[in-house]
Amino acid sequence: MSQGTTSIWQLFKERRTRDALYHASDYWDSRASARDGLARSIWPSNVFNELWDERQRALVQRTLGDVSGHKVVDVGCGTGRMSRYFASLGAGEVVGIDFSPATVEVAHKETVESRVPNAERARFVVGDVVAGLDHVGVGAFDDAIVLGCFSVACRDLPALEKAFENVRRLLKPGGRLLVMEPIHRSPLLRRVLDLGLEDWIGCANRAGLELLGGDRMGFFPVRLVCSVRDLPRAVVGPIFRAGETLLDAAPYLAPLSDYKLLLFRAPGG
Repeated sequence: MSQGTTSIWQLFKERRTRDALYHASDYWDSRASARDGLARSIWPSNVFNELWDERQRALVQRTLGDVSGHKVVDVGCGTGRMSRYFASLGAGEVVGIDFSPATVEVAHKETVESRVPNAERARFVVGDVVAGLDHVGVGAFDDAIVLGCFSVACRDLPALEKAFENVRRLLKPGGRLLVMEPIHRSPLLRRVLDLGLEDWIGCANRAGLELLGGDRMGFFPVRLVCSVRDLPRAVVGPIFRAGETLLDAAPYLAPLSDYKLLLFRAPGG
């Protein structure tokens, strides 16, 4: 079902109060109830969301490769789209975590009702990445993914350091952490967290994580225009793909990439 009811002006107004909104589970609870489909946890336009989801999946799979039999934790899982995707790839078990109880309920419901192969391998729990996630399983996971969670759950550098440490504790020795986040200092592009790429990598290093590589996605000018209202896919698709091609081909456009991908490895193994 399409959403398509948010204007660019509404988006800017929301960003002006982002610290109070995005950091609170009540905001995400209300979105889970008020919106439909992927718009519950991504952008207002579900036409754009489908393209975003396809691109994100491709980058994640290209980065992590074969995850057959792996135990995966999806931190900040939202409504469970990536958790179900990893289950479909053959992961042995997927645990999705979110601090919004209503969102976790939606994730469970949509997973039960989905026709995604192996969807029963995904389960969902409530958890706060800054407060601690030991109840999920210390040292239990081969891979962890964090997509757009740290940038809204963490208010400052100490909180980001706690978040990296808490996720690292979930990993087996040599386990991998894939982070895909809107990492910006720009008031327009950042979410709650106002830190640069070097700050993020430094936090991960202090948590004992080694950087293995990086990538990027989401050409901001395209997202600004196309993510707030449902336009025909035949129109949005070519524009979206052109933006992603530009990002891939032109490293100097990296500052206009909304999301940065960082792959880390835990010590040992």
